[in-house]
Amino acid sequence: MGIKKPTSLKTAFRRFLLLLLGGLFSAAAVPFLLLTFSTSLGLTTYGNYSELRAKELAPILASAPDFYDVQIPAGIEYALFDKNYRLIDATLDENDLEQAKRYATTGAGDRTLKKGYLFVTRENEYVVLQYYIGAQYTNEWINKHLPSPDILLIVLIAAGEIFVCLFLTAGFAKKLRLQLVPLFTATSEVAEQNLDFEIGHSGIKEFEDVLISFSRMKESLKASLEQQWKAEQMQKEQIAALAHDLKTPLTVIQGNTDLIRETKLDEEQRLYAEYISSSSEQMQLYIRTLIDISRAAAGYQLHIENISLSAFVEQLRGQVSALCQTKKVGLQMESDHLPVALSADKLLMERAIMNVVNNALDYSQQGSFIHISVTGDKDDLKITVTDAGPGFSQEDLLHAQEQFYMADHGRSSNLHFGMGLFIAKSIVEQHGGQLILNNSEKTGGAQVTILIPY
Repeated sequence: MGIKKPTSLKTAFRRFLLLLLGGLFSAAAVPFLLLTFSTSLGLTTYGNYSELRAKELAPILASAPDFYDVQIPAGIEYALFDKNYRLIDATLDENDLEQAKRYATTGAGDRTLKKGYLFVTRENEYVVLQYYIGAQYTNEWINKHLPSPDILLIVLIAAGEIFVCLFLTAGFAKKLRLQLVPLFTATSEVAEQNLDFEIGHSGIKEFEDVLISFSRMKESLKASLEQQWKAEQMQKEQIAALAHDLKTPLTVIQGNTDLIRETKLDEEQRLYAEYISSSSEQMQLYIRTLIDISRAAAGYQLHIENISLSAFVEQLRGQVSALCQTKKVGLQMESDHLPVALSADKLLMERAIMNVVNNALDYSQQGSFIHISVTGDKDDLKITVTDAGPGFSQEDLLHAQEQFYMADHGRSSNLHFGMGLFIAKSIVEQHGGQLILNNSEKTGGAQVTILIPY
């Protein structure tokens, strides 16, 4: 099936405008038709019905010998005066009676134009007839308890116009939103770093032009990024290969240095041999760091197994305790609600935790404590490492998990190169978990939390 030719946005708005005008006309016409239909059924009267009845009644009242012999139609009220304008009888209330008397003496009518008056002269009396200007219900009870047909007509027209505007505007907005769905989907896919998808089409020409431009941009971006990713991957592989290749000559250097140190050397020669040995050890550390960078960036090869958590925690306790003793830092470690087993790469998980512990020890003063909590809840294994150091700064919280970030550049002697938390984060995320940084309210020091789903 071919793609339907899109229409322009101008055409879409013209169609909407025509629909809106037609809807507004219908909203006004339908109440008028209903009022006309109710009048034809005898449920309501025309707007000048009472006025016509009053004009028909006036000559009859003028010539009738006895006023009370004349039948006054519904919807018409009267006031009967003598020749001196003294009230004889009336069906009007007090306010209307004052208006009727004013009309009889001065000819002044109702200022609101809702009521009309007729003055009838009899032989010994005056009669003022009051009639309602506008449509009325033929049922007297409905006249008293419901708004007049004219008011009801205005209410129905206003409600209809509002409904038509809201309904058609909502419908038009929904159609436009549907036409924008392919664009929303495309931007969402790009935000998720997915460029391998087909961009949809829109029935609006201007939107379709945007989608075509977006598609071209996506293809260009895809080609550019693929080239960049290939170059980066090649660079990572070259770094890893170079690091491995450097290990061989360094091993030779280190071995020969050890042999030289076993021979008889004077003080100056022994000093030079020590320089060579320490420098080669430092270079080996650099090589291990390069290998770690390439592995963490490319993703570790996970060897998943079912780990007995109780045994794993005890093994961690021994390793951390030995490390704390060398740093002269105390250890407080507790575990609670541990599941029986956890599916994970044991060696990598151990490395991630020890990286966090080492980071905590780097910022712990001698004689202080670090606190480690290992607990299980409904969904995750939670491992929290807290120290009593200065804590994370705002900059640390933003960047501490990035490669090569070091909060204190003067600590370069530790030779961790800002990789500890980055490697820990990479390992944890490969297990579907999270690494969370904050400061402890209890100690004021840094607190790192590892969450691993079961």
